[in-house]
Amino acid sequence: MQLAKSANSLIRLGIDIGGGTGTFAALMKIFYNVTMLTTTLNVNAPYSEAVAARGLVPLHVPLQQRLPVFDGTMDLVRCGRAVNRWIPLPVMEFMFYDVDRVLRGGGYLWLDRFFSKAMDLEEVYEPMIGKLGYKKVKWAVANKTDPSGLKNGEVYLTAVLQKPVSR
Repeated sequence: MQLAKSANSLIRLGIDIGGGTGTFAALMKIFYNVTMLTTTLNVNAPYSEAVAARGLVPLHVPLQQRLPVFDGTMDLVRCGRAVNRWIPLPVMEFMFYDVDRVLRGGGYLWLDRFFSKAMDLEEVYEPMIGKLGYKKVKWAVANKTDPSGLKNGEVYLTAVLQKPVSR
């Protein structure tokens, strides 16, 4: 939110992809008065019901499906831990292009703790994301670790990217 504020960009509406029980959406509503739609899948738990019970908006949308919102209407799309290297590449690419469809010009794509192998991040995911032509506002990579040290050569990416205002 500080990045958007420093750029005089207003964030009012967004989507949290893979938002679980809606904690991020709840925090955005309480602290910033931002309405976040939360995509969920009821896998081993009633996530949609949990989001709705919090007074938030759940969307039961798998990654292989278009987001059910109009083009250019979102100020922010956040991809949390559900979006990571386990998603097949064609599905990931489809998701990024659909995110591009729903983001308004000047809107933000936030990849929050995206994890992959370090080599895959450089050779596969960075070029895939780069095709969108977004401005890198923040791009931070850190080693993924567990108590025994580095974990399988994996890294976490936290990135905030801004969609160009016009193309």
